[in-house]
Order: sequence, then structure tokens, then C-alpha cells
Amino acid sequence: MADHLMMVLSNSKPELEHEFNDWYTNVHIVELVDKLDPIVAAQRFVLSGVHREADAPYKYLALYWIPEGRLAEAQAIMKWQGEERLEALAEGRDPVISRLDVFEGLPQAWFFSKVSDKYCAPDIDPETD
Repeated sequence: MADHLMMVLSNSKPELEHEFNDWYTNVHIVELVDKLDPIVAAQRFVLSGVHREADAPYKYLALYWIPEGRLAEAQAIMKWQGEERLEALAEGRDPVISRLDVFEGLPQAWFFSKVSDKYCAPDIDPETD
């Protein structure tokens, strides 16, 4: 489906966790996929345990799929949307991509590029699972 992923790790303010999850799932990822063309899909996850004895500094993960040949465009548009948000707020208008004050600390985001095809168990179709 995609040759690149943007991975975002974040935490909510504890007292606003419900609002955070509602906004992130029902508004934020929808806005990014619908309004920022290089992003073609998104999905969220919540931490469900740790592999080794270590603290997990983030509770939430969001993955955004970016097609082949569109990584630079996605990186540029993510930079643009942050700048556009600041301009919009300074001008007293709504930004293209909304943001609520529900984050605990700053989210962290990275872009990754595919280095191999997906490998699946013999009875799993890599295109659908």
C-alpha cells in the first residue's frame, strides 16, 4: 500500500484523555488523510504492554501511509501545516488542520521508508492483512 510511513508517538493530558482520543481519531487523522494529499491512510494504536523491562515514554502511536514517490511532498506538507496553523491562529482564523490543547508534552514524529516487502505467515495475504 505504501513505501513510506510517518510514525507519531504522543501522550494525552491525563485529565483530557477521552477528549484526546475522540479528537485524534474522529477529527485529526481524518483531516490529515482528507486534506493532505500525500497521506493516503492512517491508523492509531494504544500501548498494550512492553517487550522488555523498560518504561514506555509514549502511550499512543499513529501511523500514516505515504505512497511511493511522495515522501518529500509529505514531509513538506507536514512542515507547511504546522506553519499554516501558527499563521491562522495569529490571524484569528481556523487552521486547515486543527489542534487541541490535549497533548502532554510534544508529540514526536518520524518518517520511515520501506526496506523490504511485508512477510506474512503462509495462510495470510499480505495485501489484506
